[in-house]
Amino acid sequence: MPAVLVWVFAVVGALLVFAIAAAFVGREAFRLGHTPTTTIFDLDEAVLHVAEGLSDEAATGLTMDEVRDLIRFSLEHLRAKGLTAMPGEELAFEEGPPVVVADDDAVAVVLGRADEAGMVVTDVAVVEVLDLLLDHLVEIGAVGPVVPPPQL
Repeated sequence: MPAVLVWVFAVVGALLVFAIAAAFVGREAFRLGHTPTTTIFDLDEAVLHVAEGLSDEAATGLTMDEVRDLIRFSLEHLRAKGLTAMPGEELAFEEGPPVVVADDDAVAVVLGRADEAGMVVTDVAVVEVLDLLLDHLVEIGAVGPVVPPPQL
């Protein structure tokens, strides 16, 4: 009889340990599955991606430093909208309607910042830089899928 009792306690103990471990693993898997991933943005990589993709018309007269500045202006605009964060900062995910950044607004902001910095750039060059930057952000996973419109 005592040998059977030992086996019963061993089986019950093993099942209890398995249940506790499965609960912790399941909880962490659920938490990680519902936590947005962090994408690390490398400015130098983005500058190379954008510069290599520019058309001859847009690239004429643009230096690598100017491409870097245009990208920086765009990222600062996105940060002001609450869509990006600097290293060490956390994004505040607030409830409410999605933040929409219109193309023409982004182009206007970047052109204005370029003008303030004394840069001479064309609208075509800025549009191409922003399009290629968006392509790069999608490629590295910093931009997610298109958000469906809210149900009314």
